[in-house]
Amino acid sequence: MKTILAFVTLHTPDYPAARTYFTEVLGFEVTEERPGANAFVQASGAGLALRTDAGLTPPLGTGVSVYFIVPDVERYHTELVERGADIVDPPHDMPFGRTFTVRTPDGHRLGFYEA
Repeated sequence: MKTILAFVTLHTPDYPAARTYFTEVLGFEVTEERPGANAFVQASGAGLALRTDAGLTPPLGTGVSVYFIVPDVERYHTELVERGADIVDPPHDMPFGRTFTVRTPDGHRLGFYEA
């Protein structure tokens, strides 16, 4: 069966801090907001959502790698460094393109690459 990825949800115990990080540090634009959750949806691909997991034991959403395509990986890396992003893997070449990885305040690792 063929499937199409619709969206990925990252769970967080501190939703306001995570939302601020995604919008102010990573520069993502919120397209939908609900109590304790929001979405960053792009018309050209799958969406990303944040959702509070306050009170859930164990916390959800560990062990997943999420990658985003950006038009200019070096420029975006420079912007994120200037905004204080936690870069855990600096820009380097991989078979699929030049890439780097950030860690969110909740410990999620997000990869960005230039396809």
